[in-house]
Amino acid sequence: MPQLAPFCRRRVVRGKPLLLALAASPLLLLLCLAASSPEAARASAEIDVDLHVDGVRMNDAQDEMNSKAVPITKLDAMTQTATALPLRFGDDGVIVVGGRRLQLSAVRTQERQTQQLEPLVAATYEISSLRAPVISIALTHVPKAGPRSRTYFAYSRARWRMDKQSAGIFDLNKNESTLVITPFDHFCNGPILLADGNPALVGGYDEPANKAQTDARKWISIYDHNQRKMFNMTSMFYNRWYPTPCLVKDNKVLIVGGTYNIDKGPQIPVAELWDPTKPHSGTEQVPLPPTFQKSSGLNWYPFILMLPRGEILWWGDRGGSITDANWNEIYKFPVLPNNTFPYRTMYPCTSSIVLSAMKPDGETGEYNDFSIIIFGGAPDGSKGALASPASARLDMFYCGHNICDKGWVIEDMLGQRRVMPYATVLPNGKVLVHAGGQAGIAGWKSGKIYKSTKPAYRDLMYNPYAPLGKRFSLSATLGIIRMYHSTSCLDLSGKVISAGCETCGMTGADAGDLPANVSRSPDGDLDYRISFAVPAEIGPGVERPVIISAPEVITRGSVFTILYTGTVTGATLAAPCANTHSINMNQKVLFLNLVSVSSSGVAQVQAPPLSQPAAAHAGYYQLFLLGTQTATGQTYSQGVWVKLVDIN
Repeated sequence: MPQLAPFCRRRVVRGKPLLLALAASPLLLLLCLAASSPEAARASAEIDVDLHVDGVRMNDAQDEMNSKAVPITKLDAMTQTATALPLRFGDDGVIVVGGRRLQLSAVRTQERQTQQLEPLVAATYEISSLRAPVISIALTHVPKAGPRSRTYFAYSRARWRMDKQSAGIFDLNKNESTLVITPFDHFCNGPILLADGNPALVGGYDEPANKAQTDARKWISIYDHNQRKMFNMTSMFYNRWYPTPCLVKDNKVLIVGGTYNIDKGPQIPVAELWDPTKPHSGTEQVPLPPTFQKSSGLNWYPFILMLPRGEILWWGDRGGSITDANWNEIYKFPVLPNNTFPYRTMYPCTSSIVLSAMKPDGETGEYNDFSIIIFGGAPDGSKGALASPASARLDMFYCGHNICDKGWVIEDMLGQRRVMPYATVLPNGKVLVHAGGQAGIAGWKSGKIYKSTKPAYRDLMYNPYAPLGKRFSLSATLGIIRMYHSTSCLDLSGKVISAGCETCGMTGADAGDLPANVSRSPDGDLDYRISFAVPAEIGPGVERPVIISAPEVITRGSVFTILYTGTVTGATLAAPCANTHSINMNQKVLFLNLVSVSSSGVAQVQAPPLSQPAAAHAGYYQLFLLGTQTATGQTYSQGVWVKLVDIN
């Protein structure tokens, strides 16, 4: 009998060495024998078979494993080829060996990715000469500062006892920053960008060392950029640390989750609804959907968003539901598969969750398909354990008056593990998964012990339109690592801005194998520096469309005109950012129907439809033009701020 290939001897199946599993799987045995032949070794350069981390399905009609998932616990993929047996790829992407079918989720390994795509890295990095005025624990845009403004509002905490300047403004165009007086302590708040363009802060944390500011756990405040001041608006029924605010129908703010005991329970039993047009009138209570309430645990920074027809999506840790306008539960999420995604997603096992960019129907302009994508997370009870190397995607759509889904798709993130990453949806629909740790959980330090270690030093780019197994690619090495209490937003330049960090001073084993070209903070654990991820499709030398002029106000349902140069193939609106603790409360990207483009540089674009006002709430958006396809993705312009308004 020939010697088994080395990869066969190394494999582990369901916790047992592969050699012990061969008898139970004739197909595995045939693959290993074939890969051990000299002919197979010579042919291995021609065809690679990439197997998903936990997504391998070996369907053998002759044994009991038919249609059962057999997880391979080793994270790297097999890149051997069996040519002694008849081997081909079926039309559906399924590998056929000797007449039997090997059902799999195809992924590329990090090694193959590095070898083949290194010249085409997904993103590069820049470091700004401007430092943020505070550690940017919460970061929001300030669109009222002007149509091409790159101004940000950042919130942190008091730097010393009796400090009242916990917030700051920085302007990237002017390269200026200033501190803002903050009478209330909104540290660890839930930020939201209101329809009028003002950032609002919900809840917070009464830091014991600071007695100069009022405990804001029960309060809502806004920052008015016209006056450069913070104003307290009203109180809530409950103190909330780590709450999630969400803009819902009529531009009201739904406030979900949080707790009044820091890092403890119990769960707050209701949500609250606040009307910013009556800012001092308090809130009303809203029931939690039963399925969401059961799955969300202590409910810290849950993922909440409004869907195109006005429904509210509630996601908490490993489950959730959708409610109608009357808060009735109308949809329950399918159960996340434990065998391929056994990870928690809510703080402190923090993942980053996004609503994918939505494309309109060509005739009606309505948005009837959408996806939820979860990046990373951590195992239950994680204390130093390796983070999740997987993403989970659920494609959903309207089916009549109901909501249907296509089931969870679990994908390996090129072996890259992530806890508390930052996911930013780009104008072309791709998603940059930025920074975070590779082990542990989100949180500050316990004494001198870091809760999350091994900073990620390469980002992931996710292309939701690529075939399964070809959606992830890797960036160049990060210029700056970002861990707990950092933030990330889509900048008007089209780049992704990052700022902050309070646990970035780790060294030795905690820091892992950080490359020498990663720039470490001059302030130890704290990092005031500002950096940018530059997606390859808008990098140096790439020809991008240029917006010459665009209306500052667009009316829902209307067709508006943009003057441009370059090649234009589409347009998108991106909601302003309100980011903290790996969650963007405002994030939403909408493709728009392109009515016409002319050789003279005039584009006619259809605004979001009258029939779906919830698809894009009234307020400010970044407007981008899309260009041509490159080797890494579709180019896009720099953005301009526009304000979407309803017909009076």
